[in-house]
Formats: sequence, C-alpha cells, structure tokens
Amino acid sequence: MRIFDLTKTTLGSKWWKFDFHTHTPESNDYGQGDESFKSIQPEEWLQKAMESGLDCVVVTDHNSGGWIDGLKAKNKELRDRDTKPGWYRELIIFPGVEITVANSSSRVHLLAVFDPSYDSQKVTGVLGACGIISEYGDPNKSTTTGFVDTVKKIINIEAGGIAISAHIDGKQGLLEGIASLSLELEKSLKAVSAAEFCDLHKFDNAEPTLKKAVDRLAKVAGSDAHKPDDIGRYFSWLKMSRPSIEGLRLALLDHEFCVKNQSENPNHLPDIFLSKLTIKAMRHCGRISGQPFVTQLHSHFNSVIGGRGTGKSTLLESIRIVSRRDQNLATEAPRVKDELDKFMKLSQNKGVMLNDTEILLELHRRGKNYQLRWRFDGQGTVLEEEVNSVWQEIETGDLKERFPISIFSQKQINELASNPRGLLEIVDRSPEVDRAEWKSRWESAKSQFLQLRELRRELLRQLASEQQIRAKLGDVENDLKQYEEKGHGEILKQYQKRSQQKNGLPDDQIFDDLSSGIRELASNAELSDFPAYLFDEQDDTTTEIRAIHEQTVQELKKVSETLGKLADSVDALKAQREKNISSSTWRQAVQTSIAAYDGLVKEYEEKKSQLSISLYGEWVQQRNQLQQQLKKLDSVRKETESTDKQIEASLAKLEELRAELLEKRRGFLKKVIGASSFVRMELVKYGDVSTLEDDYRSLLNLEDGKFVSSVCDRENKQGLLWAFSKWEDAKTPEADLPQLISEVKARTLDIARGRVSGNHGAFDNRLKRLLETQPAIFDQLEVWWPEDMLRVKYSKNPSSGKFEDLEKGSAGQKAAAILAFLLSHGNEPLIVDQPEDDLDNALIYDLIVKQIHENKNRRQLIIVTHNPNIVVNGDSELVHVLKYENGQVQIDQQGGLEESSIRESICTIMEGGRQAFDKRYKRITLEV
Repeated sequence: MRIFDLTKTTLGSKWWKFDFHTHTPESNDYGQGDESFKSIQPEEWLQKAMESGLDCVVVTDHNSGGWIDGLKAKNKELRDRDTKPGWYRELIIFPGVEITVANSSSRVHLLAVFDPSYDSQKVTGVLGACGIISEYGDPNKSTTTGFVDTVKKIINIEAGGIAISAHIDGKQGLLEGIASLSLELEKSLKAVSAAEFCDLHKFDNAEPTLKKAVDRLAKVAGSDAHKPDDIGRYFSWLKMSRPSIEGLRLALLDHEFCVKNQSENPNHLPDIFLSKLTIKAMRHCGRISGQPFVTQLHSHFNSVIGGRGTGKSTLLESIRIVSRRDQNLATEAPRVKDELDKFMKLSQNKGVMLNDTEILLELHRRGKNYQLRWRFDGQGTVLEEEVNSVWQEIETGDLKERFPISIFSQKQINELASNPRGLLEIVDRSPEVDRAEWKSRWESAKSQFLQLRELRRELLRQLASEQQIRAKLGDVENDLKQYEEKGHGEILKQYQKRSQQKNGLPDDQIFDDLSSGIRELASNAELSDFPAYLFDEQDDTTTEIRAIHEQTVQELKKVSETLGKLADSVDALKAQREKNISSSTWRQAVQTSIAAYDGLVKEYEEKKSQLSISLYGEWVQQRNQLQQQLKKLDSVRKETESTDKQIEASLAKLEELRAELLEKRRGFLKKVIGASSFVRMELVKYGDVSTLEDDYRSLLNLEDGKFVSSVCDRENKQGLLWAFSKWEDAKTPEADLPQLISEVKARTLDIARGRVSGNHGAFDNRLKRLLETQPAIFDQLEVWWPEDMLRVKYSKNPSSGKFEDLEKGSAGQKAAAILAFLLSHGNEPLIVDQPEDDLDNALIYDLIVKQIHENKNRRQLIIVTHNPNIVVNGDSELVHVLKYENGQVQIDQQGGLEESSIRESICTIMEGGRQAFDKRYKRITLEV
C-alpha cells in the first residue's frame, strides 16, 4: 500500500497521527516516582515524540501550561536548523492542559486543547478563569470552582479551545464505575464532544441510554505519557487539511468519518488517481496571458462547486477529452456524444476549442507519474512519463486499459437508464468480467469453427466425386477382364515386366563417359616448356630448377600413360558386360517376350480389331489411378468424420464461452449490487432482441423492407422472427429463448436447402442462392446469438423490498438506480457531473453520500455538484470553488471543509444556502 507524504501534499484533507494526552516534567507526578525523568530536556522530549511517528501532540500537564513555550521554542529551533538530526520529523504542538474539575461528588479530569498559536500565558489565563490560580502541576491540590459544563464553556467559547473528557472510563474519568445514566451525568456528557477512552469498547453493551450518550462522543486515544518512552504509545488518526483548532473541532464533530483509532496509517493512495489538470487557450478557460487554468486534485474525494455558468462541467469534459473517454459514448450514450462533439466543434466562433487549445492531465499510477497531453490541432493525445523531473514521451498503448477512468454526466446517466446495452458495456469493462479478454478467446474459437466448416465443405466436395470414380473404375476393370480372358494378358504382363527390367538396367553410356573422361585427363597431364628466357645460364640456381622441371615432366608423362591404360580397362569392361548380357538366360527371356508381343501385335493388326493393344497399358494405369483416388477418399472420409467431431466440440466451446460470459456478468452484478435496497439487476440469457431483426438481416444480406412476411410481419403476426415479438410482449417464457433461437437457425438452413418453404418464393430462392454461392454466411448464422439482456429494476420505497421495471420509474428514480450501480463497484477514478439532478434530498443522502464514503476509501472521486449535502455530508477532502470572471473560468479557491473561506463559499453558492445544512449545521458553523 502506498502512503502519501503529509509534508509534500498541501491541498485538501489528510490523516494526522495525534496523541491527545502527554505530560512533561511540569506535572508533579512525571516519572511516576522515578525522579531522574524530571531532568529531561525539551529536545529529548521532542525526540521521543518524533520517533514515535506522531504528526501532532497535545501537551496536557496537570493544571499547568508551564512547559509549552519551551517545547514550542525548541521545536521551532529544530525546524529551522540547516542540518537536522536523523530522528527529526515535522511535529505540530497543540498547547493544552489536564484540568482537575470539581464534580458534585468527586473530581474528574478534563483535557483542554487549544490552537497551536497558544502559549503558556494563555493556558494559565484559562486556568485562572476556571478558578485554578496556584499549585500548578499538581492534580490533587487544586481544582476548578465550576462543574464540567461551566469549565467546558470557558474552554470552548471563551478560549476557543476544545474540552475532551480525559480517560473517561478510567481513574478520575467522568464514567469511572458508571453503569447507568443520571441527569447530572447526562448534562456533563453533553458538555463535551469528545472523550479519551482507555477501552474503546467499554460501553458497547452498556445500558441503552448510557450507550446512546456515549456513542455521540468522538472517541480518541492518548498515551497519558508520564515518561518519554510512553509518548505516542496510544494515538488516534484525525482528518483535516492542516492541523488547527478549527480543523480538530470539525474532525471531532464528524468523528464517524474523520476519527480513526487504528495502528495502520490510513493515508493510502489508490493505484491510480488524477493529480493535476491544466487547460490552455480554450475559448473561455485558460486564456489569461501567462496563466493557464490549473487545478490540483486530491487522491480521494474532490468536490467541484460554483455558481451557474462557472464552468464546472468544463473540467469533466476536458478530462473526458484528454483521456479519450469520449470514444465510449458512441455506444453508451449517443446523444451525449453528439453534445460533446458540439462542445469541441470550432465553427463560426461558437465552439469552445481553438486551434491552439491544449489540455494536460497528470496522473499517478502505481508509484509513477504520467501526463496525458491533448491538442485540438489534430495531434491527438500524447502520453508522457516523468523521469528525473522531466516529461518524456512514451508509447501510448491502450489508454483505457493503462489508465482506467470512469466519467459520467447526468445526461449520460439518464441515457444509460434507457440504454441497458450501455450499462452492460460498463459491466463488461470491469476486471471481474473483462470482456476484452473474453472476446479474444471468443474470436479465436469462432475462427476455428468457421475454418472447420470451410474444411468440411472442401472434404465433402472431394467425397462428392466418389460415385463417378467408382463408375469409371468399374468400366476399366470390365475392359481389362475381357482383354485378359482372351489369353493375351500373360504375354502382355511378361512383355511389360521384361521391358521395365530392360529399361531399368543402366545403359553403356556410363562406360563411354568414363573412358573419354579419363583420356581427356591423360591428354592434359603435361607441363609447359621450361621458360629459359627468364633464367640466366650463368646463375648456379638455373641448373637446379631446370633439373626439377624436367624430372617432373617425366613423372607426369608416366601418369598420363597410366591413365591411358585405365581408359582401356574401362573399354574392356564395357565389352565384357555386353558379351555376358547377350549370352545370359535373362536376355533369352527378354527376346522371347518381345517375339510373343510382336506376334500379338501382328495378330490384332491382321484382324483389324477395334481393341487396340495399346489400350491395355492405359487401362492398367487408369485402374491404378482410380484405385489410388478411392484410397485417398477413404482417408478424406475419416478426416470428414473427425472434422464433424471437431465442429461439434468447437460449437460447444462457443456455447460454453457465452455461458461463461453470462455467469461472469451475473457474478459481478451479485457482488456489486447484491441486496441493494435501491436497485436490482438481472440478466436474461439471449434476451436482448431489440436488434434481432437487424442482426438477422445483416447476417443474411437481406435488405430492409424486403421479405417482411417471411422475416417478421408484426401486423399479420407471421415470419421466422415473429415469435420474438411475443417475447418482448412478455408472452414467451425466458427459458424458451435459447430454443427459439435454435429453431430460427435450423428453419433458415432448411429453407436454404429446400427442405421446407418460407411461404415466400423469392425469400426461399434468395436463401438457396446464398447457400450455393456464399455458404459461409450460414456458418456465421450458426455462431450468432442475441446479446444477453440487462433488466434493471428499482424500488420506490427502499424499505419495502419491492422492485419494479426501471422503464416505469421517474427521472429521479432512474437516476438513483443507475447511480447505485455506478457507485457500487470499481477502483478506478470516478468522475460524476451533478449526480443529484432529479433526486430528492433523502435519496441524495441515503444513496450518494453513503456511497461516497464507501468509495473514497478505495478510489479517487471527482464530483461536480451544486448540492451541499454531497460536499459536506460526503466529507470532501478537497473543495474546488470555481468562478467565471472576465470571460474566463477560474479557480476562486481550494481547500478543506475546516477552512472558513471554503465553508463560506459553500454556504453562499450551494442551493438553499445555509438552510440546506440541517443535518450538518454544527459542522458548517462550528458551533458546539
């Protein structure tokens, strides 16, 4: 899990690690009997606090603030040092004090926490106002003059601090030994908004009224450290932008979402989130000289607010464009796609884009920073990666896969409500379904099926010639039989046999070639004359080299003579071979077969018979060829049988894949919708018949408007597809759909084969011609099934458990159902434009706000809204306030909810003003 650095993230809320209860040597009981601890110095104390990983620490000595100034001074000194110690980390000190408060029958301890700007003197002043003017640092010798409610007013109202009940369930705690709620205790509990618990679950099974009073308190942890090593032993996580008393007060008031008591750091980053959007030179945004529109984005929940026409939707559409999510709209929401095209269109100065418009979107993905850059001038989107603080262009790849982002405007949500196919595409893009991967396997299996079908047709074409081949073979065998019955077969067989033997023996040419070759070698076996003109007779070496040459000439002459004798031997071998063959019994047998054959030829010539002796050889050859063809057809027949089995298995595989897709979709819907009280989503196998006729006509190349009575005539209730009209009218059971589809396919093929009639001659003839000329079309028909149908139902009254078809719902009910689905799944950034449109406030809180809290812990949310409940009750980490000034969309301010300027903007801008915050009035006004 990736954790973000609090010191580097400046905008919006984060989680800060707090220890609410620590002591210093200013407390008399510091060291708990070990006096050596009282000599500890401020730097040592701060070191222990920093080593414990705290972000904020509340210094709460008994009835004293004496050590606060020294700790703050040393903390500032450490922060300002050029070279800091290795254990240093930024630490914010909240001045405080643990006050001994008089109660009706006992003394209890109350923690007072003040803004980090407070000093020791102000803390002492608060103590004086409470009646403590001496015995500072002693928890027992001094006490307040007023009860808890009085002290709380002094702390909260007069001093601007926060009163927290110390170790409420422990010694000298407000609930020490308490089992039931008295009126005085109820009054004291109402005086505080938070309490330090020793056991967070102490009152989980308490008496109901006591439990209710305790549950309204923010539960925080403090170490009650009386020794340095105990600092940070117990702690809580609180959410705010920057630690301040207002931020702390806001977090404690909204403790359900802003206080965590856990050891793990909740500051985790989603795998992917958008970090910054920059718009340059758009007609109404980013055209101020030297000042492009730039907004930093929080990794969790961002609210974008502003008055009407301040450009809130511009941010959403800009993100959609630069991330290329506009490409999904063509199928999901065609009308929204048309509007986006108009938004981008540059025509007669009406469009928002200019030639030099540029949009940049920075993203963080699995520890790396990327940037998408889009230009209107046609360059499209470029992907860059940050390497050593420099953007470097890299391969874009599939942006939708690498950087998944979901973007929905209210119009898009409304269109999805009436377009179940668009919703199904969203389901299919989920990792659980991953239709892209499934489709790859589907196309592979489909391709295999179509190839096998084509192979089968080719095999059948080969088998179709079998009857003709067998007829020819019968004729040839009959001719041979008649010929051989006349007694000439054996002569011809012997003649054929001896002729083949004679022709098969090597001829004499090999001997002639060898002999002539050897003689040619012999003729070339000589050296040229000695080149005497190159040598000096007076040179002693000339005699030597001449002798070598002459010796070689003589030796080479001997070689030539030897070769000549070898050639003579070859000639003698040839003559001996001829003599031996001529005197052999084999030669006599050959001569006998030739004589018999010549006599047979003469006989047929004299008889002038129509039966030519030369046909025998042809008949034999034909018989052999025909027999080979039949033998080959046997293997073709076996291959056909094997191919039929493969086709059957391939078709079954396709059906399995469709069933797998259906189950994946159902599993996903069950996971994300489950037992939702707002919406139900069911899948009907092959149930989307809305485009059935169009698909059927497209597959068979049937023109629109033709063959109506044969295809689908709704008026006269006839045609192959008429049965599906009854399904749409809910007159056909869902379970019958697969059988209906199979019947349509089978009847279509039967018509094409002429087995049945389609009640229309022209239609029948069209299918027959198709089967003859384009049989592969019927293969495509066999592997075609309608899409599954997503049936969406909604509940008018979520508590009733009753659901109706979404088509019958109002605009608000449709939007609620779709939003319940969109907000129920996914980890990718989710951007929604004004989801509250058409919804009443009850739905906004029960549906959107609750889902926001569930979503933002795992993903980034960017919600454009004009409803305060979404911003405030959704506990937005970062609020972006937009304004339209001087013809340009601009950032007015950005910050967390605890910042007064942000709260004021919310109250001023959002619909209903301050009256809209009935549920969270205290949170906005910071009244206690």
